[in-house]
Amino acid sequence: MDGLNKMTFKAFREHDGKLSPISDREPFTVMLNPNDLSISSAIHYISKEKGNFTNFNQYEATAISIPKLLFDTTGAIPKTEWPKGCSTIKQMIDKLKKVVYDFHDDSHQPPVVKVFWGDNTYTVRIHKFDIRYTLFNMKGAPVRAEVTLGTKTFYQESSKNSSKKKSPDLTHLVEVKAGDTLPLMCERVYNDPSYYLQVAKINGLTNFRQLKPGTMLEFPPIRD
Repeated sequence: MDGLNKMTFKAFREHDGKLSPISDREPFTVMLNPNDLSISSAIHYISKEKGNFTNFNQYEATAISIPKLLFDTTGAIPKTEWPKGCSTIKQMIDKLKKVVYDFHDDSHQPPVVKVFWGDNTYTVRIHKFDIRYTLFNMKGAPVRAEVTLGTKTFYQESSKNSSKKKSPDLTHLVEVKAGDTLPLMCERVYNDPSYYLQVAKINGLTNFRQLKPGTMLEFPPIRD
């Protein structure tokens, strides 16, 4: 199955605990993968009124920190690796911010974000978006910047193995190639083209017969 090597972010709206992709916010793929990612878990306890012992209250949402996403237009990174449609640092950062941070009018809240990196998928809310400009050109425009993201998990996802062989155990993003159809892609991913209606719904596709090359589609675990 096709894999995704670069970290990619995809925006979703939430309603009654269910997620659906935000169609006007195409997934954002980083120029270079971050060097590291930290995951922090915590438990909240409360003190009893009498005595010195504590009682369990709840598990805190797992915090995921991505300390450095690099943006560079100096020529050190080939243009083929730049985010689509972007030629400046500002455009790149604005595009990322639209996917992970900016308010979504229809749902009246910031998006829920799925972070795809290799075989890992994190479903999170962004609570911190920090920008550090590190290099400027002669006109004072930034040509290199670093973005730090702080997140909290939206909910815990399970990646337990299943006896079902038709569906992958992990969610992946797959890029549409010229000539691809949704049934053909489902055949490659699940060995079963009949899943195409479910995949179309998950990705918010209304016309799944005409797929645009370069589009990133989500193929999650599907159980019979």
